[in-house]
Amino acid sequence: MKCFKVMLCAVLLFLVGGPQMGLAKVQKDRESSATMSVNFFSESLQKEMQMSVYLPPHYNAQDKYPVLYVLHSYTVNESQWFNTLKITETADDLISSGKIEPMIIVAPRINNSFGVNSSDVSGYSAASGKPEDAGVLHTGRYEDYIAKDVVEFVDTHFNTIKSRHARYLGGTSMGGFAALHIGFKHPEVYGKVGGHSPALFIGDMWEPLEKLVFPNAEARANNDPLALAASRKLNKLSIYLDYGDQDDFKAANEKLDGILKGAKTKSYELHVTPGGRHDDAYWSSQLENYLLFYGGFDRD
Repeated sequence: MKCFKVMLCAVLLFLVGGPQMGLAKVQKDRESSATMSVNFFSESLQKEMQMSVYLPPHYNAQDKYPVLYVLHSYTVNESQWFNTLKITETADDLISSGKIEPMIIVAPRINNSFGVNSSDVSGYSAASGKPEDAGVLHTGRYEDYIAKDVVEFVDTHFNTIKSRHARYLGGTSMGGFAALHIGFKHPEVYGKVGGHSPALFIGDMWEPLEKLVFPNAEARANNDPLALAASRKLNKLSIYLDYGDQDDFKAANEKLDGILKGAKTKSYELHVTPGGRHDDAYWSSQLENYLLFYGGFDRD
């Protein structure tokens, strides 16, 4: 797999001839897949952000592709899905064997934000630590950044199918919380949503996190995947929930499962793995199942 490190200035140089033609020309007739790192400016956060992008084999200007957006866990970044979990290698194998359709995979950095609109101004929660701390909580309009800015950038700069039916969102742990929360609120944007051991909360939370995610009853109603599953129309969504039976968030996920089983969805599936824990080893073991859900040949 060829790996390109593409910074913002390089992207701009590629795009002199048009928003899509530059990147398409670089990849035209490439038999192997490729990955790249991209910096772009987020209007919602008012700062530069990073994403990792996977382009399938034979990516070229004539084809349009579905896009899978994957959100990372707490204290890590967008490299988790590509470098740690190795989703690109699994995608290569499944595409080459004809088990999934070729797709673009995008892993945007979401910081320690839980994907919520917590503040109109980007920053940090002082109660959660110092800006340089790995666990410090990030504030800002992260829901808008994920559901709007990231999608608009990808649709503008890559050969995508610009339809909810070909746009998928999933995440691990904190990223799973964000994927469910954003997917349930934006069925007009995504057709498939996956929560992979989502970090859901039904009891006391770390106080700085509680203030960030659920500062009041209105925020809980708008941000909590459990509340959204019970109150939102999910009939257009295909939903995938999974966790290991040794997961720290097992009780909360069982509660969500009960809600989703009683909800009207396009489809819903639950997977509980014996011995599975809340860690990269578990998520790595499930990658083929995840990609079969997102990339199976069942789009409308």
